[in-house]
Amino acid sequence: MNVELVRVVTADGVRLEGTLRRAESPESAPLPVDVMIFHHGIGGNFYNQTFFEPMADAFLERGCAVLRVNNRGRDLAYNSPTGRLGAGFETVDDCRHDWTAWLDLAAARGFRQIGVWGQSLGAVKTIYFLSTQGDPRIARAITTSPPRFSHSAYRAREDGAAFLAYYDRAQQLMDAGQPETLFAADLPTSFVMTARVYVDKYGPAERYDILKHLPNVKTPLLVTIGGEEGIYEDRPDRFAFGGLAEQVATLARDLPNVTFELIPGADHAYANRTEQLWAVVEGWLQ
Repeated sequence: MNVELVRVVTADGVRLEGTLRRAESPESAPLPVDVMIFHHGIGGNFYNQTFFEPMADAFLERGCAVLRVNNRGRDLAYNSPTGRLGAGFETVDDCRHDWTAWLDLAAARGFRQIGVWGQSLGAVKTIYFLSTQGDPRIARAITTSPPRFSHSAYRAREDGAAFLAYYDRAQQLMDAGQPETLFAADLPTSFVMTARVYVDKYGPAERYDILKHLPNVKTPLLVTIGGEEGIYEDRPDRFAFGGLAEQVATLARDLPNVTFELIPGADHAYANRTEQLWAVVEGWLQ
């Protein structure tokens, strides 16, 4: 296995690491992309994202190189020359710098048909990037299980008061001049983050609501959601995924660049459903 450690520095000075693997037989089964960049979800990193292992192998077997990379939301927290970063401290909008830096590296290595694959929060970031900035170097994009960040949808639920209790706590910290205070929340996801990050993600501005951004995507995009996501009322993902599959499916029917597929039986990690997922991805790519 020939794996190269790679590194980029974003336009705003954040250093990110990853790995590049080139296919042993680049012409074995040509796809419409010659490299796929994999972006992890909340608190993940390029070396501990088991979901991407079989996907990366499938691309390599078909002659496509693979970049597995960190974005600034890796792990919970870490120190950087630009200050504290990690999932607990990142601003989602800054993903535009991360996505661009990795596209620059791929292009500098000679790749011309670049694919981007984001999982979970990485999927939200990919959709947000494609909607607000985009890049003509991206030939295809795949997003698996992007949660919906919608303050209005959360609070409108019958159990919306549970979410509002966390949001009010974050807003109180903001009002008290303590935006960088960490606190633990269980809705709409179970994680630790600063009050600033919580309000930015889940506040009334709804900056990252994928249903608002999908109509602006010009790049061919595949969106998948697992059939087990958001269907159980005793799980936290009921907020971010409840009814989302139907909403995205309806929206995609009128969007020529967006394809939606539900993966029956799949959870958020697509455990025991990676073969079904790959069959959908390969069929869409071809």
